[in-house]
Amino acid sequence: MILLALDFKDINESFYSEDGKSLIKVNDTSPYLRISAKCEKIQNECFNGLISLISFSFEDNPNLTTIGSNSFNDCLFLTTINLSYCNKLKYIREKAFYGCNRVEKILLPKGLLEISSGAFIYCNLIKSILVPASVEKIGDRAFVSCSKLENVTFEEGSNLTSLEHHVFYDTNITSFQIPEKVSKINGAAFSDAKLTNLTIHPKNKFFVIENNNFVLSPNKIILFFICNKSSEIPDSVTTLGDSCFENSNIKSITFPNSVISLGENCFWGTNFQTIELPGSLITIGVGCFFGSPINSITIPENVKNINSYAFNFCTNLTNITFLGPFDYIGRGVFEYCISLELIIFHCPPFIIFGDYFISRTSPDCTMCFANKTLFSNETIQKICMYRFHI
Repeated sequence: MILLALDFKDINESFYSEDGKSLIKVNDTSPYLRISAKCEKIQNECFNGLISLISFSFEDNPNLTTIGSNSFNDCLFLTTINLSYCNKLKYIREKAFYGCNRVEKILLPKGLLEISSGAFIYCNLIKSILVPASVEKIGDRAFVSCSKLENVTFEEGSNLTSLEHHVFYDTNITSFQIPEKVSKINGAAFSDAKLTNLTIHPKNKFFVIENNNFVLSPNKIILFFICNKSSEIPDSVTTLGDSCFENSNIKSITFPNSVISLGENCFWGTNFQTIELPGSLITIGVGCFFGSPINSITIPENVKNINSYAFNFCTNLTNITFLGPFDYIGRGVFEYCISLELIIFHCPPFIIFGDYFISRTSPDCTMCFANKTLFSNETIQKICMYRFHI
């Protein structure tokens, strides 16, 4: 231990604030650096791009409370992040260790409260991590592209309350237990991961797993989809939550007539070419089918709200049929549907306001109406401009 300590060079006091409580900017090219016990904050971008750094340590009884944003960003030869002795550390800020792609081990201290957004992006050699019970928040994308990360363990009594968007995106996690106090799950928390086995802590009363495939909230909202396979939605489900099927390899899906809402980005990046929406459906969320390879879609007569970008970039989409009038259609719903040829309004008379389903990216589209339909002046101008056929 003594020999190891001698390998580390104390960081010169000129790199600290006058009172020594903030480490401002380090350009010392020594591979092993030691941080003063007096230091309470490592400032934003303090070690940013310091490729000579292999490891850092602390004097005994460190007072560090905060590691700032981008503070170790692109320290490309850093191999270990050992914070286990920093018992006063509360916050690891945004992208603090972004791009430290040779780090093999991360040790976090008891008492840590927050791991902010993107804190460990591209730390792609770590295989496991133990999250202290004190951690209340792990920000979105915190462990994105930690491609060898297999095991995430939460200490018993974990205070974590949510699993945020893309928090474990592009990892190698196959099995995971939802901690006891987590009450919010973003559907894309494990997007592009290898997850096949998901369990819930026995003390967690916020969620249930149904059909060994879906994580549901008590009010029957699907929050998360576990296995990439064809799937039948349980009869009790009313809502598919935001991003719940995002980037899944699901080939087909069957809806019960209880489903009334599809959340934001619900089927973003999925691969099925056909889908039959349930007659009970009322709302299609923002970006719901963004980038999907579907080639045709029939909008059921009960649908009243089609939110922005719902079918944006569906480049294989050729035919759209509306079975009923809608109350609202958002911006860019069918934008960049470059193969779009036909829109059929097979519904009672109604008025179309706005121009959001008409786009310069599908200029050869024909629109057919089964009944009288009124257009706003703005819509008529766009039809003429983009050479739509009516």
